[in-house]
Amino acid sequence: MKLDIPDGISHFLITKIENIRYLTNFSGEEAYLIYDRQKLTLLVDGRFTTQAKEEVYKDVEVVEYKPPIIDFIHENYPIEKLAFEDSIPFSFYKKLMEKFELTPLSEVVEKERIIKREDEIKHISTAQKISEISFLETLKFIKENVTELELSAELEYQMRKRGGEKNAFDFIVLFGERGALPHGKPSNRKLKDGDVIIFDFGTVVNGYHSDCTRIVTFGKISEEAENVIRIVEDAQKIGIDGIREGVGVVDLDKKVREYIKEKGYGEFFNHSLGHGVGLEIHEKPYLSPRGEGELKTGMVVTVEPGIYLPGKFGVRIEDLLVVEKDGARDLTRIDKVFKI
Repeated sequence: MKLDIPDGISHFLITKIENIRYLTNFSGEEAYLIYDRQKLTLLVDGRFTTQAKEEVYKDVEVVEYKPPIIDFIHENYPIEKLAFEDSIPFSFYKKLMEKFELTPLSEVVEKERIIKREDEIKHISTAQKISEISFLETLKFIKENVTELELSAELEYQMRKRGGEKNAFDFIVLFGERGALPHGKPSNRKLKDGDVIIFDFGTVVNGYHSDCTRIVTFGKISEEAENVIRIVEDAQKIGIDGIREGVGVVDLDKKVREYIKEKGYGEFFNHSLGHGVGLEIHEKPYLSPRGEGELKTGMVVTVEPGIYLPGKFGVRIEDLLVVEKDGARDLTRIDKVFKI
């Protein structure tokens, strides 16, 4: 793959592990990658040498380095000007400065990752399928007095035994008034009649993430809760129906946000409409008032409007979608709301 780096740069040091995986297929948690316009050289320590040689693409050279890494690069590679990812820790940057003439580059690899290949979409879809089957199985464990933590643990167990590598993020399983915390953490709060439950969950397959949010109602819920659920369902449909190549991410967010505002709940929708998903759970594009650019075919994004009423409940519904020329392919297959 040819990366878009400025003329005059002889080497580009890549340190972000998701970018390294994208370019090499190496799944370990620590490595350094040197791009010199001719080839990719993956530098790993002795813990990962065998793994790297088994995993990487055939055009990637694997080299075992002896720490410290900066000294190894300086001594073994004739680098005139070294470019680096501007997201590196400042302490690492200071050490690089002692050895090289440096040029920071921003999101060079991330720009390549925005549009997904078919094999990437397949991994994401598989992860989503595992998540959904596991969620449906977890519904069997919902009963009065079960805790948020217990259901979260059961959901993780169901995913792991179906092949999920790890949780895509810390699951959000919240009952009743705790659902008004958009990113709350599961607690020992016990389930009771009339609770609205938010499940936000996902797993990882071959490094690729899934993301899904569903609502479960337990017993008889309030009329207000029923109304808010309908509004969020309709708002999400507006968002999904609006997806197609060329649509501005800001415009799509605004369209859904205005609908929720018209229904009287604008101030209670306090996060972005959605985000890209891939090797990271949150990546570009961002469907938000501060987002940039337009949707393009091959992007994988979430659409997840929500309404959060402090002291009462919260409702969020989230699907995972592939952007296509004239619409969206929904990777989420299960119902949006479940009644128990």
